Amino acid sequence: MSGTVPQLRFPEFQGSWKAGHAGDAFAKSTAKGSAGLPVYSVTMDRGLVRRDSMERHMADDAADGSNLRAEPNDIVYNTMRMWQGAAGVADTACMVSPAYVVLRPKQGTVSAFFIQRFGNSKMLHSLWAYSHGLTSDRLRLYFDDFAQIPVRLPSSAEQHKIADFLGTADAKLDALRRKKSGLEAFKSGLMQRLFSQELRFTRDDGTEFPEWDQVSFAEIAERSSDKLDPRNVHEGMPVIDLENIESGTGWIIHAGQSDESASLKSVFRTGEVLFGKLRPYLRKFAQPDFEGCCSSEIWVLRGKRVSNDFLFHLIQSSRFMELATISSGSKMPRADWSIISSAEFDVPHPDEQRKIADALSAMDAKIAAVANQITHMETFKKGLLQQMFV
Repeated sequence: MSGTVPQLRFPEFQGSWKAGHAGDAFAKSTAKGSAGLPVYSVTMDRGLVRRDSMERHMADDAADGSNLRAEPNDIVYNTMRMWQGAAGVADTACMVSPAYVVLRPKQGTVSAFFIQRFGNSKMLHSLWAYSHGLTSDRLRLYFDDFAQIPVRLPSSAEQHKIADFLGTADAKLDALRRKKSGLEAFKSGLMQRLFSQELRFTRDDGTEFPEWDQVSFAEIAERSSDKLDPRNVHEGMPVIDLENIESGTGWIIHAGQSDESASLKSVFRTGEVLFGKLRPYLRKFAQPDFEGCCSSEIWVLRGKRVSNDFLFHLIQSSRFMELATISSGSKMPRADWSIISSAEFDVPHPDEQRKIADALSAMDAKIAAVANQITHMETFKKGLLQQMFV
């Protein structure tokens, strides 16, 4: 019985889930699109979304008559990425790329249940196993193969119950993500006002700080010349990787263990500021609270006329980023130290620096706290997905 009923189940439901195949739950729809319908795209993290809402512009894949039509509650999946969970439920009549597959739910099939099921690790493995291709980047899951995937089918009532429950978890995740985005937007606006001096702090006694000095960045900070001695590389030495970036957040993505890689050439000290000069538009920055090593594609910066804490926020300012993204003529975009070091920046009194750094660090702490809540909620939901499906 253990393979026919979920580990975690609502008490009003009993008995085994019915054995079947994905084709018992869905049919393939080949209805063509028509002028006037919005165009949607399948994303890896947001499901099916309006194409014009995406951050980058994407041209239509085909004319209206070549695009496929999806109706409300149809599931649309990307044949190349279905095994990674690239699928979504249509919430309105729309058009999608002819490279996608449109699944039309059959009687008794709850699309909201199946879209959750497609995120279950066991199901993702099946979606991968039934895809065809010589390499992972060439895998395709066509409907005829999808239809043969074995699945266990609960009653429609139980599908609805599970979908509603997991939908509540999704709603909480969405609310947390919106909160995080709101805090990030607020911080961005606060930084703009602080570094433009539209918003100023005062001394503890209420008096004004002096006017900011204008100096070159070379007077503000210096690049560390500390190089890694291969003889000192040892197991357990922390390694910072800012290149494996996600969503342009710029935070530390990987802090692993050293492997004597030839690309590891720089050493950083606790509190020093890291900036990824390769593809600087990705906004890669960090201020580790430990010592370690990193790639030579990362600048290790330390403050001269400013504290490291203030410097960490200064390199996130629009002024710094504008200079960092000026092309140096290389095929691969890299920030040019000669351009940045000679540029002038306004620098406040040390005590005002501290107040600015403290204010922005407090915002970072709030953002990090929400990010941790998101991670915990995602882990909680992942556990539910493992236990609520068979």
